Amino acid sequence: MFLDEAKINIKAGDGGNGMVTFFNLNSGARKIPSGGSGGKGGDVIIKATVSLSTLYVFKKKIHFKAENGKNGAFNNRNGKAGMDLIIDVPIGTVIKDEDGDVIADLDAPGDEIIIVEGGIGGKGNSSFVSSKRRFPAFAELGEKTEDFWIGLELRLVADAALVGFPNSGKSTIISRISSARPKIADYPFTTLTPNLGVVTVDDDNFIVTDVPGLIKGAYKGIGLGDKFLKHITRAAVLAIVLDGQRIIDKSEDIIDTFDILREELRLYNIEVYKKDYIVLINKIDLITDDTVLHGIKKILEEKSGKDVFLISAVTGKGLEGSVWNLYEKVDRYRKEVRKDRDIEFKKREMTRVYGPDKKSPGIEKIEIEKNNNEYTVKNKRLERMVAMTDLENEEALDYLKERLKKIGIADTLKKMGISEGSTIIIGRLVFSMTE
Repeated sequence: MFLDEAKINIKAGDGGNGMVTFFNLNSGARKIPSGGSGGKGGDVIIKATVSLSTLYVFKKKIHFKAENGKNGAFNNRNGKAGMDLIIDVPIGTVIKDEDGDVIADLDAPGDEIIIVEGGIGGKGNSSFVSSKRRFPAFAELGEKTEDFWIGLELRLVADAALVGFPNSGKSTIISRISSARPKIADYPFTTLTPNLGVVTVDDDNFIVTDVPGLIKGAYKGIGLGDKFLKHITRAAVLAIVLDGQRIIDKSEDIIDTFDILREELRLYNIEVYKKDYIVLINKIDLITDDTVLHGIKKILEEKSGKDVFLISAVTGKGLEGSVWNLYEKVDRYRKEVRKDRDIEFKKREMTRVYGPDKKSPGIEKIEIEKNNNEYTVKNKRLERMVAMTDLENEEALDYLKERLKKIGIADTLKKMGISEGSTIIIGRLVFSMTE
């Protein structure tokens, strides 16, 4: 079944805890800290694959979690990192955050993005040995990650898109020029999902999609609405399909249909409106008056400035010329964008990592929430430091205080207007501001 929208819940793996342990020497009471560090949690990666053509797999499974990192062990043995979780999606999948903003567009085979990174593993007690701290009896906890929702939206990757009113013959056209076999009938809205077909031209080919019929007001959701208009955003060229049968009743009607379709595209997306296109007047096998037919063709050519083809999807008349014209436009587009596309891919490799939990947020980006004389500090770096500290361990708490003092958090908060004696809350840590 075809599904082009889904929401899934994802969670990276938690980091493993560091271990507190000592190696006791046989020579006496001397001991050596030997607790290993925890392993990093697995990342969640989303990858585009040719093996999927719909998001239907996410109808039944919506929760995805990467493997947690293993805890550290004795004899300085570090815990094993958690396995990354790779989520396969169809080529053409757009990933959006909870606010609907685009995170990534996976429009080529093998495109991938680390959507969220796994938690950091906690350090074992052997990592805290220093000249001042010879026998540390504490370790860090592994970083816990939070789950969150993302949206997946499939936009079909096609070179050419057939656009037209319901019952204009788009499904019949795609069945004649490609191997696609869509449902075909002589009533509106037969096609309820987009169809993809591969059209072969000599030794090359291109992909064409048959988008469900549009009606006036589709750009704002009337009828099947803008649910399927998104599937033409990637197309290099459009083929506007007009129902020639309308000429029999009223020749001006087909001109009005063309105007409505062009306006719908303009109102939906100006970039789609600007795409190159051709016009196909279908069902010419039903029209006996060639003079009227060619008169309409001339009017549309002058009006659009584009190529207009008289075709019959049923008999195949005129299809070969229109297919070649579409292919030439697609081929020209491919050559024009190839260089820009290569540059785009190189940039994508450099900037593909996304995640709400960046690993090195600066303490200068602090937010304060005030409640009477209590101040809650919002900062990922500080919150992570607190979360990875065993607050029940006095040594660990002292070490946290040293770190906070070293980075000058007290001075920073004072500069933000927080006075002495105020209660400060950072994650699970609550303390009072003092000199």
